[in-house]
Amino acid sequence: MNRQSGFTMILVVIVGFALMILAGISLQMSKAHSVAQRVEREALTARQIADSAAARALAKIKEGGMTTPVSGGGTTPAWVNFSTGQYYYYTTYDAATNVTTIRAWGRVAADPSPSTCTASPDSTQWDGTGWMLKGIEITVRSIRRIPESPLYFGNGGIEKPLGGFEWSSGADPTNPSTWVPVTSSPSSYQASWVPFQASALDYPADYIYSGGTPSPASSCPHPYAIWAAQNQIGQYNIKAWFTKSAGAGVDPTVNVTPPPTSTYYDTSDQNSPDYPYPVVPDLPDVQSFSCELWNKYKDDPSANRFGSGTRAGEYGTLSAPSVTFVTGSLSVAAGTTFRGCGILVIRDDYDPNTQTYNTPSIRAGLAVSGTFQWTGLVIVAGWCPDINVSSTAGANATIVGALFGEDSVQSGGEISLDSATISIVVNNPFRILYSNALFQPGGMVYNFMPFIDKRVVGIREL
Repeated sequence: MNRQSGFTMILVVIVGFALMILAGISLQMSKAHSVAQRVEREALTARQIADSAAARALAKIKEGGMTTPVSGGGTTPAWVNFSTGQYYYYTTYDAATNVTTIRAWGRVAADPSPSTCTASPDSTQWDGTGWMLKGIEITVRSIRRIPESPLYFGNGGIEKPLGGFEWSSGADPTNPSTWVPVTSSPSSYQASWVPFQASALDYPADYIYSGGTPSPASSCPHPYAIWAAQNQIGQYNIKAWFTKSAGAGVDPTVNVTPPPTSTYYDTSDQNSPDYPYPVVPDLPDVQSFSCELWNKYKDDPSANRFGSGTRAGEYGTLSAPSVTFVTGSLSVAAGTTFRGCGILVIRDDYDPNTQTYNTPSIRAGLAVSGTFQWTGLVIVAGWCPDINVSSTAGANATIVGALFGEDSVQSGGEISLDSATISIVVNNPFRILYSNALFQPGGMVYNFMPFIDKRVVGIREL
């Protein structure tokens, strides 16, 4: 009996020790599991912050016209507080290959007193003590966007044409039931005899200087649309501008070549790419064109840079085209001529490289009381800009190439639907004649065209 009691006691002691050991092991495993969970959470948060930083950089590159944005809002990158951590990014641009590289990191404190290092994580001065760090690299290639129609306005097309639609806070371009109709007092109109002339035929590049005959339209479908928009509201407004402006109910085929009702177009389906006023949602906005050109040529000694005011003279020739900037309104007085070749950018004084919100003090506009002639691309971009060919005797405007009007306005990173269109008033002849030859490789404008269509071509973790 005593032997059995002794054996039982020994067994109890052994089991007790075993349970204590198992409890210790369990506690250690629980602690290890807790640490692993915390590390996983920190790693996930750091990666999410890095992804957000990269997305912000990519948005600035694609939408703001910037090629080398950095975090922090200054000229050099800085760590920025975000969520429960911080992010950091910088970009580099290779002009030879038109490739922008984004390198972005997110970090989360993994120690009560992490290092205060402000260097880039890929710098030799980087001290990551006490931080959980994750990084990502994105490679973006830019390509030139070649205009394929004489007119491109996008979004609302033009501002409040009679019979069209205006923006409101609840307007959804894809849902017609949310559109607000314009019933009176249109902001954009023409005289009833329709002095606006658009042609999607292929005109000679030197048409203004030497005359000539445009290439005949090919068989259906027609290779060039008359006017491209980014959404249906713009498409409807373009048609309304031709048909109902000034309450005249003018036939839209007047002075339009080829006429929208011709066999060169598919007029039965407004969603067809062969519709005279097609919706092309992947086209970049006009502001991006303007900003890309400004970034590239604002300090170029060969570029012309003017402030708002009345101008006359010749800026660029067929043999020596130029990039010309007008910050503000370009006015052409009666009895004078403003002409040139290359790219003309009429812009407000908003600079996305240095400003966060688009609140210009000087607004873009083109006012023609004399003769305006341009061969190449004309861009009018700004906060609610306008084009006015006045009723002054002899006033006229001719563009051989393409006209890009205001498309979308950047305001704190958002697209404004309130003032994202352009006002057009035409009282005397205004001709827009498309010329494909100007924009093709070897053409006069090709090398000036900005690398606006940016595509992600590579992503990897750092």
